[in-house]
Amino acid sequence: MKKIFTGIAILLISAAAFAQTDPRINEGASFLFDGFEKGNYWIWAGFDWDQYGSVKNSTGANISKDWASEGSHSLEMTMDVMDAKSTKSGIWFYDGTNDLSGAKYIVMDFYNPENYVYNINVVIQATDSWNWWSLEKYDLPKGVHTFVFDLSKYPERLSDVRRISIYNNSSAILMKESHIYVDNIRLIK
Repeated sequence: MKKIFTGIAILLISAAAFAQTDPRINEGASFLFDGFEKGNYWIWAGFDWDQYGSVKNSTGANISKDWASEGSHSLEMTMDVMDAKSTKSGIWFYDGTNDLSGAKYIVMDFYNPENYVYNINVVIQATDSWNWWSLEKYDLPKGVHTFVFDLSKYPERLSDVRRISIYNNSSAILMKESHIYVDNIRLIK
């Protein structure tokens, strides 16, 4: 009996440790936007983004089985070494015309296996003019975290979203190639 109780307690503690979610995500119906089970539609911004600013240290956007918050795959986002004098940032993006009308939030699960703290931001670009707006910024320390990004600032643009970008712009010194994972990207309506 003691073994059963211990096993149940471990399961409950594990579930509570993972469920670092914002209570707002329960306000509406949830729709999976990308669970990374059907392929990779994300691209990393590399050297060709120089025309838009400093060199980006993102080096890859690959499907991975190393960690997943749902299903068996996630997106592994890799970054190059970044020294103290660097102004580099990492950007990973999804291009495609999407109607996100009525969505209140976009919610993403992240896993940071590194001893670095990243600064994560999501940027939305919409319409033929590629109008963009920046959503909340969160510090991403080591571990599993769920972040909720508010889409309510420009509801008129949500019917024609052209790009969703995940952006790391931290002052951390990356002494080796590093990586973070994202999974279970969902919309709350």
